[in-house]
Amino acid sequence: MSILFQPEDFHSQDSAEFLYALCAAYLEHTERNGDAEMLSLNDEQHTLTAYCYLDSQVQEGGFVQLIASGYGEYIFYNPVADSLRRWRIKPTPKILDKAKALYAQHGEAIEQMAENNTPLDDIRAKFADFEELDAEYYEVADEDLEAAAVYVRANWEKFAEIGG
Repeated sequence: MSILFQPEDFHSQDSAEFLYALCAAYLEHTERNGDAEMLSLNDEQHTLTAYCYLDSQVQEGGFVQLIASGYGEYIFYNPVADSLRRWRIKPTPKILDKAKALYAQHGEAIEQMAENNTPLDDIRAKFADFEELDAEYYEVADEDLEAAAVYVRANWEKFAEIGG
């Protein structure tokens, strides 16, 4: 069991910064100890990691970028939306449900275009259906990240240790 840090060790009031720092600690731990260590993350830690990947990709380039970067299966075919609902986050899981349906329709084509080095702007133009979901996500992201940070702080013991 590895304790990453104590809540008092981290003073950020910014929710995204707090969540991203915790996720970074998980990734640094697995990088230091080998990829097999990802298996020692619990469900809550996996959800946080997926949520940080989701947020960083969608904030930077929308759901098309998330899929083109190879995270579609990781986000849409794992219980990320259901886990976020357990965290009492409602808007983002609804958006993920809609995005999952579009991913089922277009994911393979987006991934193929990305593998063929098609510029992201060209991929986005071809799959404009995702733009509405991008906008919906941008509208709720800050509030949902705050709700996630509240959940993590209230359930610190589920997030502070790896392999516990």
